[in-house]
Amino acid sequence: MKDLPIHILLFLISGAIVVAIGALFAEPEDDAALALLPRRLLGFFLGSAIVVAVMLICEHTFAAVS
Repeated sequence: MKDLPIHILLFLISGAIVVAIGALFAEPEDDAALALLPRRLLGFFLGSAIVVAVMLICEHTFAAVS
């Protein structure tokens, strides 16, 4: 578990890069893409956090070893 902060940081960096590239290719104008970028980043990281929460709940509920 000592590598967890490094893995989280790498996920945040790679996720931000993917979202930024997707936003820049989705919009024909750079100004519109840059205006949309914070909302897209928020949506991506919020969605990722929800997936993590569901996975942790499922792990705690179904995979708990007594």
